[in-house]
Amino acid sequence: MITTTLLAGLLAAAAATGTSSDDEATGKWTLTHAKVGAFGGFFDGKGVRTDSGGAALIEGTVTPRLRTGDWKFDVPVRLHHFQTFGASLSETYGSVYAGAENRLSKGLRLGASLGLSGARRPHWPDLYQPITSPSGPLGLNSTDRYSYLAWHVRLNLAATPFARNHLRLTYEYVHFGYTRDPNFDAARPMHLTPRDNGQHLVGVSWRVLGDGYSVAAHLDYGHRYDEVYLSRNAVTGTTNFYTTPYQDLARVEPSVEVRTKRLGDRLDVTLQYGYQIQTDGYQGYYSYTGHHPRLAVEYAFTDRLSARVKGEVWWREYGPDSKAAGLQAGQPNTLENGSRLYDRKGAVGATVSYALTNKLSATLRGDWVRRSTNYPDYVPNVYPATRQYDIEWSYVNTQVLAGVELKL
Repeated sequence: MITTTLLAGLLAAAAATGTSSDDEATGKWTLTHAKVGAFGGFFDGKGVRTDSGGAALIEGTVTPRLRTGDWKFDVPVRLHHFQTFGASLSETYGSVYAGAENRLSKGLRLGASLGLSGARRPHWPDLYQPITSPSGPLGLNSTDRYSYLAWHVRLNLAATPFARNHLRLTYEYVHFGYTRDPNFDAARPMHLTPRDNGQHLVGVSWRVLGDGYSVAAHLDYGHRYDEVYLSRNAVTGTTNFYTTPYQDLARVEPSVEVRTKRLGDRLDVTLQYGYQIQTDGYQGYYSYTGHHPRLAVEYAFTDRLSARVKGEVWWREYGPDSKAAGLQAGQPNTLENGSRLYDRKGAVGATVSYALTNKLSATLRGDWVRRSTNYPDYVPNVYPATRQYDIEWSYVNTQVLAGVELKL
């Protein structure tokens, strides 16, 4: 009900602002993007969770824009509510930004934005809070600790130093604050820890445009500083509340991209390959390297019918001191196989859209995720021996939604 009211307000604001416009008229708010959608379908699995059932999604986005002289102001707003049936995994998400950009010269633009985003995830079953009895687990306690609020500060620079050459520089700081579970214990923080953290994110890209194609090089860097979650000992995987520092992770990913546009007037293809390097600043427990290829294909079958398929793979191998507990201490390796932890995940998403009118489309969405890892599964009273956690770390998730989208 709350989300429906918010979406109605979003539509009213869009109507008051005006229709979408691609013109360069100044001194007037116009819409560069406005869309609402309603979908229904099913889901099977959510990360390591094995829940399944029906699902409904309502979402809306709107971006009012004001141009005046060399200035451009944008206020993008996004809302969505994902409702599950047969499982308590519903989510309401929203974000709003206020951005300004100035054209300093013909080939140079400088911008900045402030934003808020957050998700409300009420009464989710907590895999780390089983309801126990002498005969075994009876279910899971519910929690709100997956809900969060984040604020963002972003700076961006766009330059065209040469014809058909585009340079982009971005810096963003984002801070996440999570709801704290009543059962959180600061002296034993690891499983119920609110993941409050601050992240510095830097992106650099150089794109060269050709006739019907472009080639780009990217460099992305992120540094995350946790404020409650502790670092882990490289050998044992344990923490000490009094001596262990908070988790400190840095990740860098160089990548190259090739994009083709309008092949045969119908086909767009984007291929990108990146190599990720993450460093755990304490003892390397969460350090890894990994391949990160991505592929997106868009095809227009007719003027009304189009499809988009995108795939992504994360192929990570952790360092010799990462989660291979006991190896250096001469104890048996706790991994299911091998001496190095690996984490391999692939995701495929497909969207088929048919334009019923100029503004209304029927849309079918499908998402599939598969994860494989040799990290040992949690078995009640077996591993960890003193807990009744029941978690299988390798999984397959599927979600299919069908509905309509209205562009304003």
